[in-house]
Amino acid sequence: MEIEIIQPEIFPKDKIVSGVTTKNTLFEPYGLTFSVSKYVSESIVKTNIEKLASYLNINPSNLKFLRQSHSDKICIVDKNFQPTYGDALVTGYKGIVLAVKVADCAGILIFDPKNEIIAAVHSGWRGSNKRILHRTIELMHKEFGTNPQDLIAYISPLASGERYEVGEEVAKLFPRSTIKNSYGKYFFDNKRELLFQFEEIGVSRSNIEVSTLCTISSANLHSYRREGERSGRMAVFIGMK
Repeated sequence: MEIEIIQPEIFPKDKIVSGVTTKNTLFEPYGLTFSVSKYVSESIVKTNIEKLASYLNINPSNLKFLRQSHSDKICIVDKNFQPTYGDALVTGYKGIVLAVKVADCAGILIFDPKNEIIAAVHSGWRGSNKRILHRTIELMHKEFGTNPQDLIAYISPLASGERYEVGEEVAKLFPRSTIKNSYGKYFFDNKRELLFQFEEIGVSRSNIEVSTLCTISSANLHSYRREGERSGRMAVFIGMK
C-alpha cells in the first residue's frame, strides 16, 4: 500500500528528504499513526515505522523519534541515538531521518545548507511558550556554527488560528498571536507565533515555507481536537541524502 506524503517544496531535493505523513485513511482502523495509545499498540506503531522507513529506503533504526513531552529539551543525534524524552532533534549525520509526531501541534523542519545540519522540532502551545524553536536554533549556532540567516525552514500543517480555541490562561501567554472574538472566545494562532519567533532569531520569512492546511478541518490529517483520544499522530520528518 502506497503511503501518502505531503512534501515541502522549499528544501533542495538533491540534498534533503522531507515530508509529513497524512492520516492515510486506508490504514485501518486509525490510519497511519506513530504514537502508542490505548487504541494503538506498540506492534502497530513498529509496523508503521517500518513502512515509513521502507518508503524512505532506509533502515528503521535510522528513523529517529523522541518520547515527546511538550518540553524544551533538544537532543543531538548520532548513529547510536536511542529514543529519549525531548521535543527537538538535531543532527549532522547523513542517512539519519529525524521525525517528530504531531496532531494539531506544529512540526518544524530546519536545514542549515552551509554547515549541513538538520533539525526537527515539535511545538504546540507549551513548546512555543518555552520557545523551543528559538532554543533549537541557538543550540545549532553554539554546537555547529549555524547562522540563522542561512537557514531554510518548513512549518507543517497544524491547528489554525481560526479553529484553535484556547482558554484565557493560554491566551495571556500569547498576546500578539491570540484574538478574542465577539463571543468572548480566544483563538491562538501558533503559526503566527512561530513566524514571530523565527523573525526574532534572524531567519528570513522568504526562507520559510508554511503549510496552509489546518489539522482540525482537514479530514485526512490527524487532529486531537477533532478526534480526541482516538486521534493518531503524523510524522514530520527530515533527513540529508
